[in-house]
Amino acid sequence: MRLPDLIADANALHEALGGGSDAVLIGHDWGGFTTWGAAAAAPERWAKVVVNDVPPLPFYDRGGADPARIERYVHFYFFQMAVADQLVAANDLAYLDWLWDHWTGNVPGYDSTEDRKAMKEGLNTPERLHLGLELYRQNFPAATFGTPQWDMPRVLDRLPSQPTLYLHGTEDPVVDEATLAEIIAMLPPGSDGAMIEGAGHHLLAEKPQEVNRRILAFLAR
Repeated sequence: MRLPDLIADANALHEALGGGSDAVLIGHDWGGFTTWGAAAAAPERWAKVVVNDVPPLPFYDRGGADPARIERYVHFYFFQMAVADQLVAANDLAYLDWLWDHWTGNVPGYDSTEDRKAMKEGLNTPERLHLGLELYRQNFPAATFGTPQWDMPRVLDRLPSQPTLYLHGTEDPVVDEATLAEIIAMLPPGSDGAMIEGAGHHLLAEKPQEVNRRILAFLAR
């Protein structure tokens, strides 16, 4: 469940499937963190990279002491507590419904009913929910999170050397136009990025046609 293991899994899957140097790696959220790390760790495996809604780790320091930003990421801290196993499970996982709205809200034309149903079916036993929370506990451990002993910066200390496309929803406040320009400037030649208008954190589900169009155009270059 630790990010170094997720990164190793992505590159091992490429090996197991007999992937070539023309393979493309696409990730969102935790898959985005994994994509940043896997592409940098094994550049010979991936020709191009696409990351959605998770900027490179240094950009999370921006406004880190802003109370509104702390509140936005409150689940990072809440999930560290053992009582979260009970509270998140309560009332048909009502906290996860709140968290979904907290990050996405109501996007016109997007009905999240089936996606929320699938989310809850995947976390519908105490064991499954506990493993889901462990993803945060193991990668943002209370004892080392933010200290020099914290593990994630070590595996995310390099950016991909391949052309990279970064996409971010305008309703997800982690990145704005100015920050997007900074991210693109840090990436290698051939990279690009865009803000997806009206999309929140789940932009692949909220704006699939636009996201797919941009990805395909990027891969065709």
